Amino acid sequence: MSIKKNIELQTIISGLLVSFMTITLLSVLLGLDYTDKNLGSSLIDINEDLTRSANVVTSVVTYFRGLDTLGEVTILFLSIFGIGLGIENSPHMKNILSYDNTLLKLGAKVLFPLIVLFGFYIIIHGHLSPGGGFQGGVIVASGFLLMLLAYGEAFHLNHKIITVFESLSGAGFVLIGILGVILGDIFLSNMLPLGVVGQLFSSGIMPIIYIFVGLKVAAEITVLVEYFLRTEDVG
Repeated sequence: MSIKKNIELQTIISGLLVSFMTITLLSVLLGLDYTDKNLGSSLIDINEDLTRSANVVTSVVTYFRGLDTLGEVTILFLSIFGIGLGIENSPHMKNILSYDNTLLKLGAKVLFPLIVLFGFYIIIHGHLSPGGGFQGGVIVASGFLLMLLAYGEAFHLNHKIITVFESLSGAGFVLIGILGVILGDIFLSNMLPLGVVGQLFSSGIMPIIYIFVGLKVAAEITVLVEYFLRTEDVG
């Protein structure tokens, strides 16, 4: 059998398999008995009493499944830690994607503080509007990406300061969770005053958690970006 016929046979088999799985999944979904009261509407109903967050998604991420969120930021840390072990001591570390452009440098200098400020705005207001620690942290890291692209080797990241922020934010997240067990009844229990829905100082511990998450994500993504920008492929 020729290679061409082999590929055609594999394509036909794959198509039939995907079609079968799609039909099976659709039959299962169409056969589900939906009720008027699903999990989403239940969360919305109890959100005001338990968290008083204007953003219900925030309640899910930082309260109802806060332990999962801690696991997610831990996975992010371990991933970047593994990448760092592989290329930190590489002899081929130099900025390979910087651009010596005066207009770019001027624009980066003007936009950098605005990008960082906007990122922290997204972090702090995560319980009031779409956004939060993950989104705001990536926005902050994008500001550092812009500076690395514009200034290259002239822009140096202070890894000691980044490590301090990353470590304290992770430890702060865990500490808030342990305090929830001591002062409340569960890990990450909302033991602070809930305030009024829609106000900045509301939702108890959730804004604090998002600040820790935002700092941790910003620090780790910034380091990851620098690793990839300053590693030359000599393969």
